[in-house]
Amino acid sequence: MNSTFNPKLFIKIWIAFYIVIYSFPYPFSHIPLLSDLLLKYIVAIRDEFTFLIARSVLGHSDFIKPQNNGSGDTTFDYVELISFPIIALILAVFVLVLFRKKPWITKLFSWSLIYARYHVGLILISYGVAKFMAGQFPGPSIYTLEQTFGESSPMGLAWRFFGYSDTYKIFMGLSEISAGILLLFRRTAVLGALLAIAVTTNIVLVNFSFDVPVKIMSSHLLLFSILILSPSIKVLLDFFILQKPAKLQTPGTYWKTKTQHRLWLGGKLLFAVLIPLMMIVGHFTAQTLMKRSSNQWEGAYSFSHNNLPDSAGVYWTNVIIDQKSLSVKTSGKNSHYYTIEDFNEDGEIHFVRTGKQEDPYLLKIIENHDGQYQFLVTLGNKEMDINTNRKMKSDYFLMQRGFNWVNEYPLNR
Repeated sequence: MNSTFNPKLFIKIWIAFYIVIYSFPYPFSHIPLLSDLLLKYIVAIRDEFTFLIARSVLGHSDFIKPQNNGSGDTTFDYVELISFPIIALILAVFVLVLFRKKPWITKLFSWSLIYARYHVGLILISYGVAKFMAGQFPGPSIYTLEQTFGESSPMGLAWRFFGYSDTYKIFMGLSEISAGILLLFRRTAVLGALLAIAVTTNIVLVNFSFDVPVKIMSSHLLLFSILILSPSIKVLLDFFILQKPAKLQTPGTYWKTKTQHRLWLGGKLLFAVLIPLMMIVGHFTAQTLMKRSSNQWEGAYSFSHNNLPDSAGVYWTNVIIDQKSLSVKTSGKNSHYYTIEDFNEDGEIHFVRTGKQEDPYLLKIIENHDGQYQFLVTLGNKEMDINTNRKMKSDYFLMQRGFNWVNEYPLNR
């Protein structure tokens, strides 16, 4: 190998290290015990460098890493966009200085693309499977059916839109799963990258258009998909644009010993078969737990001022029971939120204001013969007896309309 500086090779090695640093520890975090024994310490070292950048360069002396709350666009995540390229740059310089004459150094970029294939592929499979569950895009709940468009966040509006149609969720899920599976195998990687680019472009546009806080992660999925495709771009341009004879190169992997070949087969079995199955089982387990929390007393209950006032002199006017939550609106235009600890078929619901509350409140629901309901509420020393009307999911027009082949006029209200 020539000892002179090669800018193209340097950039490729820098990109290779960035792919690994950003993606790590996924999907190795799915391997039992490996995270506790090794991975978390490597991540801690990486985080310390991010802290160093935030405190010494950006001047954030009280900078902390937030707990995982579902957002991938925290301040910490944005500082990582500075620290990760710097770490990758340091590693690239270190490797080129010490190992510039080693033949394997030219293969680092190709190896990093293999890692990127599994990173993007497994994430897309996970997100695709979630589309068949109630977790990512849940159908309309009682609470959201009662909420107005004006009270929704942009993300909430998008999630309700996607969650309404099972057909569209299945389409999105199959698209993501197909792209993910194709990326896991060398011979179908180019087709998988093409499909992944289409899928992740749509995801990125939704995230930026509706303020969904996974903009950084989805943008990286798109970037990595483009990088995976990059070695084949010239061949694809020759075939589709210039209409020249072209052939995709899918070089095989050759191992010197049987042990190396067996290790490769073991890794393939783990990352292409076992980990996807573990993710699918995890999704179904979570789905089972969600089904167990379904509440047969769900509904929006409204009533007039025929109940006792609370300490502030206001009345309950509306109660929404939605799975494990209970919200109350009062005549004072306030809302109170409670967590349902347990309920039974007899209509007894125990609920609390906070997790530290020792004595739960009690709501007893009685269904009358005239279709109305009676609430017997015990809040500490206070008791209320309320006659109420119930509105269930099937009573909302959105849930009644459904699909129609024939529409004599557009119904858009």
